[in-house]
Amino acid sequence: MNSNNKRKYISSFVIACVVLGYILVSERVAFAEPPTPDPLFLELEEMYRGDKDYKELPFVPEDPHKRSKNGPTLKNVTHKANKEWLKKWISNPSEMVPNARMPRLMLSDGEIEAVLAYLTSIADKELPKQEWDSYLLKEEDDMTDDEYEKMDELVSGGKAIWGRARCNICHPVKGKGGAVGVGPDLGAVAEKINRDWLYLWVKEPQGYFHQTQMPRYRFTDKELRRLVEYLLRDWDFMPDEDYEEEEEDVATDEVSNGGSVEQKAEAEEKSSIIPEGTLAEKGKRIIELSRCFICHEIEGVSELLPVSSEKSEPTNEFEKLLNDVKCMTCHNIQGNGGTFAPELTHEGSKLKGSWIKGFVETPDIIRPLLKQMPKFNLSSKEAETAANFVEEYFISEEIPLDKFADVEPTEEEINKGKELYDAKGCRTCHTIKTGGIVGPNLKRVGDRLENGYIFFHLKDPHHETPDAVEPNYNLTDEEATAITHFLMSCKSKK
Repeated sequence: MNSNNKRKYISSFVIACVVLGYILVSERVAFAEPPTPDPLFLELEEMYRGDKDYKELPFVPEDPHKRSKNGPTLKNVTHKANKEWLKKWISNPSEMVPNARMPRLMLSDGEIEAVLAYLTSIADKELPKQEWDSYLLKEEDDMTDDEYEKMDELVSGGKAIWGRARCNICHPVKGKGGAVGVGPDLGAVAEKINRDWLYLWVKEPQGYFHQTQMPRYRFTDKELRRLVEYLLRDWDFMPDEDYEEEEEDVATDEVSNGGSVEQKAEAEEKSSIIPEGTLAEKGKRIIELSRCFICHEIEGVSELLPVSSEKSEPTNEFEKLLNDVKCMTCHNIQGNGGTFAPELTHEGSKLKGSWIKGFVETPDIIRPLLKQMPKFNLSSKEAETAANFVEEYFISEEIPLDKFADVEPTEEEINKGKELYDAKGCRTCHTIKTGGIVGPNLKRVGDRLENGYIFFHLKDPHHETPDAVEPNYNLTDEEATAITHFLMSCKSKK
């Protein structure tokens, strides 16, 4: 077999693997991270096209998926959540939050009380308080009609902010959403959370947990208050009524089967292996024995494998931005980060700088369904910083940016390309005026993509994205040029 035939054979085999893989994983749950590629596929990919060329970055990107602690710090957790919720959470995490990662520790009520006593002892004496209108601290039934209308207006505004921020990409609500798979289910958060803590958390997530995967959205005070009210008032974030009734029934059954609450507590205390001491001292020992420090930073508790909790300060302006809005929770850069959104390694050779700036400042809808970028409220200067860095460092020498750089296609060339676009069935997956939603929207692709990259991608759709669904039509240079001319013309009207 000569080298050309061998290359074609390997190419066909790789594409066949991709198609087969897509068919298999399309039946998986929609809200899950893509599976790890098969080693055979990676080996074939390397044989077929080798490793990607990377330009060395002036810093090492901080991968939020490789943090040293899986859970948040417990320093002020007793300010974060009310005590009754914490008791239920420690007793049975998955019953409180369906996608909880914390294991059930099988602690007795007395042991849970001891744990909470220790966590209270290490917390700050007081959480910074916010000034709230007095009517917002009332139950809805106690509000006047005027107060209720004002509260309802805040909730409606908060719902719009929730949508623009795409919070449901990371957070499921009663099992719906959470495509990225990094946030807890918020289906009952209203019964858990402290109003002041929630305000501070959304305002500055890394101020509470510096390794969090949640971005800082730069919300204004007005936006923060609306979002807090939405999360605390909307029925989506309150436990279902039958759930509460079930809890009461379970509690009644436990008492009837095991004697009075006092008798059960006394029996539990006698069976505990925790030595004598103050309640907080007992709690500390329970935490140590339960190895809670494996996932959480806990003040005063020694670690078996100490890790540095110090956060190094970024020196590069783009690095600050990258860490602040947690781009790598969804995006991958040079082999590190998430797989939910497009890889950024070569985006500077794909996207036009002017489009990058406008998009990160005010994201447009180009991806289908949940794969839409949140609005992080970046300033124009921050957006320009991002665009300039991407254009300078996220590049590939393989992509011929000079090709078509100064080309202005004629009407005849555009029409020829449109005929080929239609003939190849591109509209099955892509939308311009009409079409499918499997692939990105191409209505303004001429504003978005570099002309040279359009040609490069048409010639080999799998070069940059080996597992792409898009087929390789083995277009001739003439065919690829024609379709490139057509897509170059798909721009915003001046």
